[in-house]
Amino acid sequence: MKAQRWLLAALVVGSAGAQAGTGQHEFNSEVQQALVAICADTLDDNRLALKKTLKAHRISVGTAVDKVVCNGQPLPAFARAVRAHKVMRYLAPYDRGHVDIKDLAAPN
Repeated sequence: MKAQRWLLAALVVGSAGAQAGTGQHEFNSEVQQALVAICADTLDDNRLALKKTLKAHRISVGTAVDKVVCNGQPLPAFARAVRAHKVMRYLAPYDRGHVDIKDLAAPN
């Protein structure tokens, strides 16, 4: 389990660094630690720890559902992928789904 946490932390840190290099997002160490902790708590299927982490960093559950990305997936999708059932039930009321808007005009 510890190896999974380190791998997850490396992936989150690596993706944040890649995005910072492109100028899209720049994270300070506190934000980065919060994101790693949120993803790690989700991976461990620890609803209580996730709730405490969100509260400690003053992040609402709705904001976490909409904005936090773990391994390139939104938080609810990541929880489903790692089969974190307790966390999925905790996030379910805040998950409004994902909507894609596509142009339906026929090509010429």
